[in-house]
Amino acid sequence: MQILGDSSPYSIRMIVPKIIYVGNIFLIIFILLFPRYVLDAARDGLVLWFNNVLPALLPFIVAINLLAALGFVKLVSMWLQPFMRAVFGLPGAGGFALITGLISGYPMGAKAIADLYRNREITAKEAQRLLAFCNNAGPLFIIGVVGVGLLGDSTAGYVLWTGHVAAALVVGIITRGWGSSPESTRPYTVKNDMSSPSIGKVLGEAVKNAMEALLVVGGLIIFFSVVVRVLGIVLGGLPSMAGGALAGIMEITGGAKILAGDSTAITPIRIAVIGGIIAFGGFSVHAQTLHFTSGIGIKAGTYILFKALTGIIAAVITWVIWGFMR
Repeated sequence: MQILGDSSPYSIRMIVPKIIYVGNIFLIIFILLFPRYVLDAARDGLVLWFNNVLPALLPFIVAINLLAALGFVKLVSMWLQPFMRAVFGLPGAGGFALITGLISGYPMGAKAIADLYRNREITAKEAQRLLAFCNNAGPLFIIGVVGVGLLGDSTAGYVLWTGHVAAALVVGIITRGWGSSPESTRPYTVKNDMSSPSIGKVLGEAVKNAMEALLVVGGLIIFFSVVVRVLGIVLGGLPSMAGGALAGIMEITGGAKILAGDSTAITPIRIAVIGGIIAFGGFSVHAQTLHFTSGIGIKAGTYILFKALTGIIAAVITWVIWGFMR
């Protein structure tokens, strides 16, 4: 149908930019009219980045950069080749992205995938597939920040993390045949050509790249903190569940905080929605992800669709697990 074509004024490709234009104009007007709210939100985002994100992600990014520079990716590729090929139909190099995404948290899985592609370890199609299930929230955030910090229950954190990991793996299996190519099952060999670069130079480059990446992450966190605050004021009359879900779609930490609320009772539906928005990631994380993967042929719509699917699956799994436990 012509109405769905890319050239149609009603196509998604034409509508989304218009929504972004209108939204940014509204945001600028709000900033000019209510600067105090905006400054408070920006400070909250800065504090969140400086106190939580920076110390949590900096060591991971530096360590990953060091491992990549020293040839560790090649070893992981060889070790995980049988597993990745049998379960996901992907080369062993994808195992490095899978481990990184499950341990380090957003957006480190995306950065690992982009680095693998630029180093010619994976193809563009494999990068798109890996991004569907290898860019996830880390256990430190889910168990520590959300479970213990917001919900006051470490068990809830472990349930959320279990549902999160399970959903990611399920999506990886579901998409096994999607966009497959002959390169996806190619054998992987490790050549004995690992050089011995200067440790000082490698460490300096690792720290430099890490700080550059985290500055971008910090800027996006501050921006979306302002967006979430504006939405909270505009939609202030919504129930906490709906308001938290909408905030979480934009930025997961703020959404999880609203959904956690002051109630000591963690209902199955409440924890399921929290699990869903964490697995979806929020548009703040998506912006970070698309920044790191720019230039490698990633389709943003496809990525967000897969993350939405992951969020739905995570919500269902979390709801089932919590229901059995309670």
